[in-house]
Amino acid sequence: MKLLLIFVDSDHAEDVERLLERSDVPGYSEFPHLRGKGESGRKLGTRAFPGSSTLYFVALPDGTCKGLCDELKNLQTKKGPEEGLKAYMLDTMEVL
Repeated sequence: MKLLLIFVDSDHAEDVERLLERSDVPGYSEFPHLRGKGESGRKLGTRAFPGSSTLYFVALPDGTCKGLCDELKNLQTKKGPEEGLKAYMLDTMEVL
């Protein structure tokens, strides 16, 4: 199995949600309004450092991950860098 971690600017989280729904993933977990610092700077939800990110956890069988990753790349190309979209894939194993 693969675990896909998808980070997106919270202002654009609906784009990723629509993509996940359209891709028929079996399920996902969403962590909205994350604060922190990344390559685009700080997002602390304050006047000085506005904004936040949303993180999606998606567990998928190995063979289905490539299609979703391709869709995410298409979204990033279509929307550009202002989408704040990053994705990371990890090998994982279900233990329970």
